[in-house]
Amino acid sequence: MHSKTEFQEKLDIAWEETVSGQGSLPLTDVKQMLDEVGIKLPNHRVRDIVQDIKNEGESEGEYLVKSGFEKLCLTLTEEDVAKTFKTSKQHDKNAEKIEGEMGAKHTV
Repeated sequence: MHSKTEFQEKLDIAWEETVSGQGSLPLTDVKQMLDEVGIKLPNHRVRDIVQDIKNEGESEGEYLVKSGFEKLCLTLTEEDVAKTFKTSKQHDKNAEKIEGEMGAKHTV
């Protein structure tokens, strides 16, 4: 049996706190749930997402089932380009440091 990921645990906890005992989430609460699982999006982006969910028939009326919400979260985290940025400055060990005019330092 697979162990739950940290994200799945967050999702389960947030789901129980927000819609305890229910199998679906009102579309009006999608932003709140995304915030609770750590996916921060601006309101206009959430409105567009909710509209897309409705247009594609992925909702049950005005509700989104848990599996649909999990799929949405997966899609949003895969699209997050911030995860691809390097977080630390990489230095070339063989780089030559040159002092330029007026004390400017250059690495080449």
